Amino acid sequence: MAVFLHLAVWATLVSLSTSELLIDVQPNVILEELTPKLVINCSISNNQVQQIDMIRSLSLARYNENIKEFEIMVYLEAATLNLTQYVQFQRSQIGFGNMYIILTFQEPTQSDARVYRCNVTGDDASGINISLVNKKEVKYETLSKPLLDEIRRLKKDADKNQCSSIKEEITDKKKQRSKLSFVGSSEVINEFIDPLTLTCSFQDLNLHPNKNYTVEFMYIFHETNGVIATISKGQTVVTALQEVGSNNVKGELSDEKLQESYLHVTWRNVRSSDSGKYFCGAHVIGSDGRAERLNEIVTVKVKLPTFEDLVNVIQKLLIQVNDDREILHDNTQNIKSIQNELSNNQDNVIKIYKDLDNHEQNFIRIKIDLDSNQQNIKNINQDLDNQKQNIIRINTDLDSKEQQFTRFNTDLDSKQQTIISIKQDLESSKKDFNEHRQNISIFKDMLDTVILNRSSSLADVKEELTKVNKKLQESCKCLPKPTSCRHIVSTKDRVVVTLASGLEVMCDTKTDGGGWTIFQRRLNGKVDFYRGWKEYRDGFGDDSIGEFYLGNENIFNLTSTGQYDLRIDLEFNNTKYFAQYKDFKILSETEKYKLKIGNYSGNAGDDLSYHNNMYFSTFDRDNDVRDINCAERRSGAWWYNSCHSSNLNGQWGGTSDSKGMNWEKLTGYSKSVIFSEMKIREREKNYFH
Repeated sequence: MAVFLHLAVWATLVSLSTSELLIDVQPNVILEELTPKLVINCSISNNQVQQIDMIRSLSLARYNENIKEFEIMVYLEAATLNLTQYVQFQRSQIGFGNMYIILTFQEPTQSDARVYRCNVTGDDASGINISLVNKKEVKYETLSKPLLDEIRRLKKDADKNQCSSIKEEITDKKKQRSKLSFVGSSEVINEFIDPLTLTCSFQDLNLHPNKNYTVEFMYIFHETNGVIATISKGQTVVTALQEVGSNNVKGELSDEKLQESYLHVTWRNVRSSDSGKYFCGAHVIGSDGRAERLNEIVTVKVKLPTFEDLVNVIQKLLIQVNDDREILHDNTQNIKSIQNELSNNQDNVIKIYKDLDNHEQNFIRIKIDLDSNQQNIKNINQDLDNQKQNIIRINTDLDSKEQQFTRFNTDLDSKQQTIISIKQDLESSKKDFNEHRQNISIFKDMLDTVILNRSSSLADVKEELTKVNKKLQESCKCLPKPTSCRHIVSTKDRVVVTLASGLEVMCDTKTDGGGWTIFQRRLNGKVDFYRGWKEYRDGFGDDSIGEFYLGNENIFNLTSTGQYDLRIDLEFNNTKYFAQYKDFKILSETEKYKLKIGNYSGNAGDDLSYHNNMYFSTFDRDNDVRDINCAERRSGAWWYNSCHSSNLNGQWGGTSDSKGMNWEKLTGYSKSVIFSEMKIREREKNYFH
């Protein structure tokens, strides 16, 4: 039986082996001043590599950061076993043989932390040259200065054979103040079979309530292989063993008195080189500021497993296989049972689906009936709402008629007073007219006298003419100045006049009978209309070059004295358009120059009613209803809503989306009109209406 098991083990090992190119590094992390050696093994298992029939060479290279490529260190010819070394190393050894190269660095440094490459070349069955590579990276890590100083101290003490005296000193201190425990899973470990577990722990045993000890760092150290694992306060565990995964190394440094600090490491595939002494060390600081170094030693022996050990392992594996086979059989039976239940459940599900289809048809019919009833209810409610709206509208009309009647009575009283005032003005004007006519008659007689008196000197004639002109000017000053352009008559299309208020305005004397006061005009783009609140309040531009804005305050003052209509003349694609609105006015600055307009007429399309009852906005005074500043976004100043359908103070000739002189029904939002003129005309007062 034993012979059979031995043969089974050998057959298993042979069947598991493969032919491949291998590269192994031990360790894969170099710890500062603590890693005693670095071993790099480049080899071919079973002297064969897949895809290569004839192996010609084996080489070991490392990555050179300066030249950004791999440089070959050692080259081995397979046929002659002739070894060529291209790079010379200090503190190194090279071993080689049939299909393997071993490079060992003693006391490796940070410069040895590279990416290493193993390369095999040869020919396949067709004689084609093939090259295969395998790579491994070696990293470098630094330790904290206190931990590094502690490790150096341990090395120094070990060299001077002072471990025994130090141990006695530490033992005395431990008896007085604390306990450091260091245990292994076993003192004897079977190579490649048994795992090795080391646990180093510290617990404060001082019963004095006013003293506590804090562990700054803890480590496990092998006398030959160097540092196994370390942990510092506030950091995670660091291990130098490639075999140890993150789940097999644990540690915690606690600040609480009753909770221990520990460092726990477990690894498999233990080798004979892992035999020897393991040191557990801890650096602690008391509440009085005094530092203590605590150490414990565990000796572990790694031995080759005997044949009996292998047999025991195989027996355990066979027992496990039998147990797994029974579990598999039970699982198979359970699966069959579940499959039968699923089959039965599937039949039930099919029946349920059929029932659901029938119920669904019933639900659909019920839903159709409900929808029909809901629509009927909705129609009834809508009729009721319409009746309510009609009642509200009738009540509103009644209120409006009552208010109109009240206003009519008030207006009638006001107009009667106005008629009386006008009659008085007419009598006064008639008297002034008669006086002016008498003055003109006198002036005419004087001129006739001057003309007849040809014997008078030229100087006398000039003196008389000067007197006549002076009297004419004084007479003209008595005539009242206009309050708007309503009655301005001129042979020119546009004239500049000064109103009674002192405001200088441009009048349109021809369009639709004339009488228009122009407050916005753009025709050539010479004046920048992207301006702030103050400039739009006071006005800007130059009527001599034809582009200006009269100013919101001036427009308010004009429209607050009477009833005005608004006319907007536009030109687009060589065609002239206009839009006209009744009852135009803007409110005062305290009301943000709010826009008020009435009914629309014209051929340009109604693009201003959207802005009715909106406040005026500029880039420095955002009064629109949108969460963005429309004036800033649209490069203009206007009675923005959210944002605009017209933007006649936008960019001249602008084609950017929504930033030009837009009148949406003509230009859309990507083109501009080439002419814009906004003007108001006071309505004729009908005192007898």
